[in-house]
Amino acid sequence: MKIFFLVIILFSASLSAQQTDYNHAWTAYTSGRYEEALIAVQQCIALDATNYRYFFLEGKTLENLFRYAEAISAQHKALELNSESLDARAALAALYLLSAQPDVSAEYYEQLAAAEPEVTRWRINWATALQAAGNSMAALEQLKIVEKNDTTNWLVYKNMGDCYFRLDSMFQAYNSYYESLTLYPQNKNLWGTLIRILVTNDEIDGAIEVGNEAVAIDSTNMEAWKFLGVAYYKAGVARQAYEALGKALALGDSTLTTLSHYGIINYSLGQSRNNLANYREAEIYLEKARELDPNSITLMNYLISTYGYTGKALKGLEIIDEIDKMVANFDTIGMKANIQRGYLLRRLNRNNEAANAFIVATIHFPQDSRNFYEVAICYDRALNKRLAVDWYTRYMDMIAPDWETRQWTAQELRNYEFVETAMDRIRLLRTDLFFEGDL
Repeated sequence: MKIFFLVIILFSASLSAQQTDYNHAWTAYTSGRYEEALIAVQQCIALDATNYRYFFLEGKTLENLFRYAEAISAQHKALELNSESLDARAALAALYLLSAQPDVSAEYYEQLAAAEPEVTRWRINWATALQAAGNSMAALEQLKIVEKNDTTNWLVYKNMGDCYFRLDSMFQAYNSYYESLTLYPQNKNLWGTLIRILVTNDEIDGAIEVGNEAVAIDSTNMEAWKFLGVAYYKAGVARQAYEALGKALALGDSTLTTLSHYGIINYSLGQSRNNLANYREAEIYLEKARELDPNSITLMNYLISTYGYTGKALKGLEIIDEIDKMVANFDTIGMKANIQRGYLLRRLNRNNEAANAFIVATIHFPQDSRNFYEVAICYDRALNKRLAVDWYTRYMDMIAPDWETRQWTAQELRNYEFVETAMDRIRLLRTDLFFEGDL
């Protein structure tokens, strides 16, 4: 009898110890002390490996320690011990999604949706897993089932928009996103996505309207400012583009889209205002953008031109050499870079080299009169009067074969760039040559 009571006492003590360890594990887990919780719950498992609760808590603890493979193993053990557990299934569904196995995750969410059809989050999460697995159409079907019973859930419409976006149904994507924002206008990223869709589809007026609506709701919306700036840029409204992109930068945006567009806008403002400050700003942001996309020909060309204005022609020539290595000989891109080479060499007062660069351009772009004029300018500055007259004359012959006898109207002079300058230089240089005894 004494032995019987002793066994009872020891068994009770063991149960009490396990309960104490489990309570300790649970308290540590809910307090965020996951390492401590894991040690305590594993002590419980060592004493009793048949308790579903222990393995479930072990799995949740491992999940919070980002040890997903071990967490999955623990939850599978929990499910073996309690095959009806929806909590273990939900944990496994989430874990498989976190560990980049969305197809398996979808299977578990499907089981949960079947077990509790009235719980909308299972079907929403099922759609998320399906979408992650690349099955946007199936995901959309599940979201439409949820929508029939609940038209107030902004997340449903947001996810529907994502499905339509991946299915290239931009009109439906836009409508779903806008419906989501009507229900939850504080979603900053979604405003940016909405404006980006409009910009991508060249619906620029709509993008500007929605962008201004977004920043009126929240002036700290970085994504909205960014794509509003891009919309203004595409609309050719430099001042508003400059201000909107500047707002995005001030809010901490350092993406390629913002840096590149802000740099290009500053370059354009420098051109229109003849403003060195804008060119210097352009240089800063174009360089930052190029760090993110070092092989962008567009950025390289803008930097080449910008360096010409900021007194860094040698750096521009280095970029042109890079372009020459990237593109085929006499490729259009390469030829345009070669024209830029001419401008930079001229800024360095290497006028004969610059003339050679522009002469190559006249061969490959024989209809572009500007290159003929640039050759003339280079020889003019190199004090090679004969060649300057020759190329100025070629330029004028392209503009109008009867240029010497024509009575030029004010409108014609406005339409033809450099005509007056070229004719004046021809007259002056011919006179100089005559007095030098060369004619």
